[in-house]
Amino acid sequence: MSNKLNFYKENFDSKTIKEEFVFYLKEKLHFSDKDIFIDSDRVLTKGEKSLIEEFFEQKKEGIPLDYILNSTKFYESDFFVDSRVLIPRSETEILVDYVNNHFNDPIKVLDAGTGSGCIGISIALKKTNFKVYGSDFSKDALDVASINKINLNTQNFFLINADWLSCFKNDSFDLILSNPPYISQNDLHLKDLTHEPKIALASNESGYSDIKKITQQSSKILKRRGILMIEHGYNQEKVVKSIFKDNYFSDICTIEDYQAHPRVTYGILNK
Repeated sequence: MSNKLNFYKENFDSKTIKEEFVFYLKEKLHFSDKDIFIDSDRVLTKGEKSLIEEFFEQKKEGIPLDYILNSTKFYESDFFVDSRVLIPRSETEILVDYVNNHFNDPIKVLDAGTGSGCIGISIALKKTNFKVYGSDFSKDALDVASINKINLNTQNFFLINADWLSCFKNDSFDLILSNPPYISQNDLHLKDLTHEPKIALASNESGYSDIKKITQQSSKILKRRGILMIEHGYNQEKVVKSIFKDNYFSDICTIEDYQAHPRVTYGILNK
């Protein structure tokens, strides 16, 4: 097999792979545009060749680029990710953005099902006067979140191993937010997401089981007039609002994502 960069550049089976390969060369091998596009007939070192071949082997298996690089960009930071956690989606940034733009006074926040910690950490970094907690049932996910907490030096972000909100006392938080699993167990899209943890994607009861659990628990764990915010599927707004109403939430509203799809529902606890 050739040890020149041009050989690898000429063996793409899709535009997406080509774009990912260029990004990989810059991020992993620290190649410049000149290295890639002008001096691409250069001879690769043994180490460079090994990393490039590793990239193609992983792409053949369908592994997402974020996992190959162990890095993803979310909101304003770079986060460590691997197959133990879900890769954050850009739509979830609206949840973070809303909190950062609408809350100023010191409050106590829970990011339920924190995964990589991207939501809670992105809030904690902007709002250093907040106390932000990240809970997760998965100890593997908490290990990843801990790496991000350390890497990003997030002093006001605290991790807890819990089944959603089960370990917290009543009236503990001013704000609870979550991006829970909300895809139905039978959803055909799951076949394209085989490398991400299914536990972070799919939920029983047509995708509503975890949303119901979080909402029910939040009605006890939130302080009166506290706020619950939950991300959900584009076609789940009506049912999610009904779940909120059944659990003593009022002033219920939904925020649209960048494609104008209903994406985040929030409400105020009046119990």
